[in-house]
Amino acid sequence: MPPASKPPSKPSAKPRLSKAQLAAAPTKKVSAAPAVEKPRRWRQGPVNIGNLTGRLTRPALGKRGFAGAEILSHWPTIVGAELAAFACPLEVKYPRGRNAGATLHLRVSHGAAAAMLQMKVPAIMERINRFFGYEAVAQVQAAQGPLPARARAPAPPAPLTADAAAQVERDVAAITSEPLKAALTKLGRTLQQRGR
Repeated sequence: MPPASKPPSKPSAKPRLSKAQLAAAPTKKVSAAPAVEKPRRWRQGPVNIGNLTGRLTRPALGKRGFAGAEILSHWPTIVGAELAAFACPLEVKYPRGRNAGATLHLRVSHGAAAAMLQMKVPAIMERINRFFGYEAVAQVQAAQGPLPARARAPAPPAPLTADAAAQVERDVAAITSEPLKAALTKLGRTLQQRGR
């Protein structure tokens, strides 16, 4: 007959400690929970929307040859305000498999501008290539047509009348917080100037 086997033993429970033993036992210091780090964008504060649009526009502009859209966004800086007033870039066509030696297609506003542009082609190519740091453009082709409308700067608001300024001061007189009072005064003056 086989020997009787012992039933498996239960895992032993933790021994209970008395209050005196607990008081004498070394304690672990529990550190505060690690600070949750805010995303980089939130630490910096508000972000200019122009910095975020590059990711959105890069695929559409890349199809037309504007890698990174630098030539569009910096056109007046590259060629100067005089030339940018009557010519704008349409597209840059690179040879297949190359990032240099492209053809820049421009739109000019009228025939006299096209004649002036032809005289300035070497200077335009030199400025564009200097901007990019390599020979990005080898040819410039121009087509006559209407230029896209430019955004106009808004007209400055009319000066604030003495009565309107006094009304704003009366409206914020009861506010005790100086920063809040200054902000609301500025807002009130702006709204009064706009006629609201």
